[in-house]
Amino acid sequence: MNAIQTRFYLLGLLLSVAFAGHGQTRYLIRGRVTDGTTNRPVANASIYDRKQGAGTRTDSTGAYSLQVLPGAYNLTFSAVGYYTRSRLVDMSRTDAVVDVALNPDVRQLDEINVTGRAPDANVTATQMSVVKLDMKNLRNIPVVFGEVDVLKALTLQPGVSTVGEGAGGFNVRGGRTDQNLVLLDGAPLFNTSHLLGLLGNLNADAIQDVTLYKGGIPAAYGGRLSSLLLMNTKSGETERLSVSGGIGLMTSRMLVQGPLTKSKKLTFLAGGRIAYPSLLLRLFPAPTNKNRASFYDLNGRLTYRINAGSQVTATVYRSFDTFRFPQDTLYTTQSTLLTARWSQRLTPTLSFNLTGTQSDYQFFLNGLSAANTYRYRSTIRQRDARLDWLWVPAPAHRMEFGGTLTDYHLLPGAIAPTGENSNVVAQTLAREQGQEWAGYFSEEWTPMRTLSVQAGVRYAQFTNRGPGVAYRYAEGLPRSRETITDTLRYPNGQALARYGGWEPRLTVRVNLTPVSSLKISYNRTRQYLHLISNTTAISPVDFWKVSDALVPPQIADQFALGYFQNFRDNQYETLVEVYHKTLTNLVEYRNGATLLLNPALDADLLRAEGRAYGVEISLQKTRGLLTGLVAYTYSRTLARVPSPYPTVQINGGNWYPSTFDRPHNLTIATQWKWSRGWTFGTNFVYTSGRPTTFPDGTYRLNGSKVLDYSQRNADRIPDYHRLDVAFTRDGRRTPGQQRYSNWSVSFYNVYAHKNPYSIYFQRVNTTTRSYQLSVFGTIIPSISWNFVF
Repeated sequence: MNAIQTRFYLLGLLLSVAFAGHGQTRYLIRGRVTDGTTNRPVANASIYDRKQGAGTRTDSTGAYSLQVLPGAYNLTFSAVGYYTRSRLVDMSRTDAVVDVALNPDVRQLDEINVTGRAPDANVTATQMSVVKLDMKNLRNIPVVFGEVDVLKALTLQPGVSTVGEGAGGFNVRGGRTDQNLVLLDGAPLFNTSHLLGLLGNLNADAIQDVTLYKGGIPAAYGGRLSSLLLMNTKSGETERLSVSGGIGLMTSRMLVQGPLTKSKKLTFLAGGRIAYPSLLLRLFPAPTNKNRASFYDLNGRLTYRINAGSQVTATVYRSFDTFRFPQDTLYTTQSTLLTARWSQRLTPTLSFNLTGTQSDYQFFLNGLSAANTYRYRSTIRQRDARLDWLWVPAPAHRMEFGGTLTDYHLLPGAIAPTGENSNVVAQTLAREQGQEWAGYFSEEWTPMRTLSVQAGVRYAQFTNRGPGVAYRYAEGLPRSRETITDTLRYPNGQALARYGGWEPRLTVRVNLTPVSSLKISYNRTRQYLHLISNTTAISPVDFWKVSDALVPPQIADQFALGYFQNFRDNQYETLVEVYHKTLTNLVEYRNGATLLLNPALDADLLRAEGRAYGVEISLQKTRGLLTGLVAYTYSRTLARVPSPYPTVQINGGNWYPSTFDRPHNLTIATQWKWSRGWTFGTNFVYTSGRPTTFPDGTYRLNGSKVLDYSQRNADRIPDYHRLDVAFTRDGRRTPGQQRYSNWSVSFYNVYAHKNPYSIYFQRVNTTTRSYQLSVFGTIIPSISWNFVF
């Protein structure tokens, strides 16, 4: 057999496998999966028959459909936070309707449950590089101030980290904080923290589920390079009015949910959280005791279930923060998110979601000094409309396709004096706006139980539109204000720049044994929106910018390979993943760059390239009185600016560690169930110190010695390590108990290690002195009481 014959033979073999049985009689299994306690639909539940290799998932209304060949099936129904249930179905004569109610599993420690579906989903599911959290028992995690924090829980997972204690945002596989697409009910969340990064800005009581994609990002999503974080609020109780909440040392919260009509088709959820950190700040020594802070966040949702296959939802989220330094500065941030969605199942195999969202983020900075009173503001508004289709024509095929339209409106910065004696000069930067449209197609193909392929492609096109101002710079010289040769002004609607490109996605899963599998994934992503910041963590004074003629979109290509294996009937889960990521068109800054209120910002931005690689290893015990997770990550993240001009090169154009390069990361999280509802939880975290820039000499300026910083990120702060413990008592006596309360006592940083957040230097007379800043340099105790009525 020659080469051509061999290729045709292999092609024919694949086609025969793919279409095997298409001519045989097929039957349909359909139904709904609901919560056995509240009768609410359970979305994304898994329905699977291991012997036949048939499976599917429920949609947002809890409905599912599955086409099968004649025969007997033992279907397993499973979902995050519920007991698994099996049903025997004989499909030899006609179609079948199988409705299943799943009972909540109050024993699960879902805060370290990475899989979140069937017990062996980490092995059998196509997806890889995915973290799933359930919100039921996050209070067992020891956290600072006793406040449940979704993002802090995610940083316990391999490949997820932060630049330091109390820092806003998170980093995934060496990516920057703005390279994470964070969606709450489909709307982008631009600010993810309260109190300048100390606490997360989501009320965990209102959140139903959390899924983080570190790689293998679904083709339906794009716009960020590193990760996708999907969070959904609860749909509201259908059976009765329920009130839950809690009181802690720094915050109090309440959540009310229930039906609004006798038919129980219309349900609502309303929740709020307020903070009073000023009471604690008064206990600190001067001048910290003069600082004042407060915040609140609100969640609301209406759900109308038209029928078994159709529902309409509307959600709203609002957060507000203030932080005041006396006689100096007042910081204010606010976020508003709106979402409307129509979910419709047209046939047992075809359904769609139509979604519209709006996200507003605003930052205000008020100067309070007597001769320097001013008000600075920066805003961003994003509107999205998207249509997503799901078609399951056969058990081996699951297809998703659709498109999105996005509109951006930004005000990079504006400042105005607020007093008669203010020395501030009013200035407003040109507004920016852009439009993006994208289409995608993805298919998950499972030709046999031991093999599945998820392939997709996304095409996106972005246009930066006027009104706007663009500068031309002299050729052969580095960009600077001095080399501007012309100023171009564009009218409203005219295109300043246009970009577009394909974003392929591919994931392949091969089962080596019934308890082990090998997975490989590749995805390309583009980012048209950039956070301009010269700080290591997300700062209130950061602002967003869209791509223009001189700032092209960032592009990332990531390859990942993983080995997954379970032991002792899925009680122990292990994984090893390696990844390599290349990045182009990264935004870097010239030494001494001016970012705020700079009309010629392009001159201070540099085009960089990056690379990131690493290995993630984890061992998780999911059942028993003692459960836990041991995760270790070795990773490197490097960048360079290949500029032809030596005056703007960083570190001579060589590779240097990025700010997020922390090679060694170790997490040990355990939970030990005691009697009478008590749980003892611990966290131990160790990470390498992050890169920083220390002075490497001095020079004279106007007769005075000045510190010289020549090599960026050539040094590191000391390594970080911390131990936390928590004692939690659950007052429930039975899983179905409707009214109960629990107590949580935690101790953050038990051995009071003074982990340095940063080290800075200052010239004092003839010597150079170093100073270390620690955010939490002592043990932080906390206590909270939580209730459900």
